[in-house]
Amino acid sequence: MSHLGHHIRTAAAVACLSALALAAPVTAAADIPGAGELAASRGRPTVVLDRLELPPEIAGEKSLRKFLRRRLLREARRADWGASRGNRIEFRFSVDKLEVTTEKGVIQVTCAATGRLPKGKTAKSKLRFGGDSRHRLKVVRQVLEIVARGVITRLAELERIRRGKLAPSRVRRPTS
Repeated sequence: MSHLGHHIRTAAAVACLSALALAAPVTAAADIPGAGELAASRGRPTVVLDRLELPPEIAGEKSLRKFLRRRLLREARRADWGASRGNRIEFRFSVDKLEVTTEKGVIQVTCAATGRLPKGKTAKSKLRFGGDSRHRLKVVRQVLEIVARGVITRLAELERIRRGKLAPSRVRRPTS
């Protein structure tokens, strides 16, 4: 047994014992003043997709609707809305434009979408994306996912501003 190894093991044992001896006694959350308020401020709000609109002429509309609904709710769960458990946030999402064109084996997907919060707050996103025409559905889903993420992120930012958790951006809206 080496002399250095013995010192290392002894030091580790002393550190463990002193940590146990100095550990604070375990108390219930009810015994700590303000613990209930802290617990209530944690958690995520209930985020509800109120309405999802897609253009009626989309091929495979039913499967894309299901895919988009899942992605929207997933992104909404991950977003920071500036609200805690016990709050309810409703939003609407509509795909204003979804065009798919194929030229020389390359697919081009153009998508424009709008998200709405109550009291008239809106977020818009546009994207044009290309890919291999053999993977049409994969490219369309990827475009929808990117657009959905952008709209949800902006809606969450607008909600944080409304709740006073974030200062409004000083960036001006682009003019058309």
